[in-house]
Amino acid sequence: MLFSWMRARRRRALGDLPFPGAWHDILRRGVKQSQWLEDEETEQLRRWIAVFLAEKRFEGCRGLEITDEIRVTVAGQAGIVALGFGGEWFDGLRSVLVYPGDYLVPRSTVLDGGGELEWQEARMGETWSGGSLVLSWPGVVDGGRLRDGPRSVVMHEVAHLVDALDGDIDGVPPLPAADREAWIDGIEACRERFEIALDEGRSTAFDEYAAESAVEFFAVASECFFQDPHRLARHDGELYGLLTRAWRQDPQRRVPAHPSRGR
Repeated sequence: MLFSWMRARRRRALGDLPFPGAWHDILRRGVKQSQWLEDEETEQLRRWIAVFLAEKRFEGCRGLEITDEIRVTVAGQAGIVALGFGGEWFDGLRSVLVYPGDYLVPRSTVLDGGGELEWQEARMGETWSGGSLVLSWPGVVDGGRLRDGPRSVVMHEVAHLVDALDGDIDGVPPLPAADREAWIDGIEACRERFEIALDEGRSTAFDEYAAESAVEFFAVASECFFQDPHRLARHDGELYGLLTRAWRQDPQRRVPAHPSRGR
């Protein structure tokens, strides 16, 4: 209990520090959504960023030098997602690893006739159970500047972190017990409609990777929820409503219907 009190006190002190002007400029350039927040949300985001950057270790991979540009751009996008969760800084997350581009991970599968097929798979991001977030810097930039449609690698991976807050990574975020069963039924119906649309070749709001599993459906749909909420609401209003309950915010209220895309 004493540790929790001391940590909360330290976090309040970090949030009270003046927000550096250079960080403000980075947010304006690299996290376009920060421009559309109300004053209270902006203050909340800045306090969240200050604590996040003080508590998480950033590491550059393959020779990438970690700068404030990288740290604030990542933290800013993560903080947009966390706005509805108050004092949640993902205590299980200890480090953020950033690559200068996509990175390769080894994959393998057992063949029916015996033996094993091995290959290298390119990735833009992943969340490790040991407490690390892995990101591709170009993907971070594209998501922050809204260059990549409804996609954001940071928001995708933070969705996995939120998914895990209740102890299981199962595509179901923390919800009040009274709402959980109805929410699960609703999201399963949305996922089924999405898969039918893919089978029939119809347009969908977000990437087909969402069909991989319930976990990825929640993460990919959440990217679209934040990055292009009007698109998601047009394609599936029920899904949009379920995600407003999950994320405890309504980005459609603040994001312009046709935002300009960053360079």
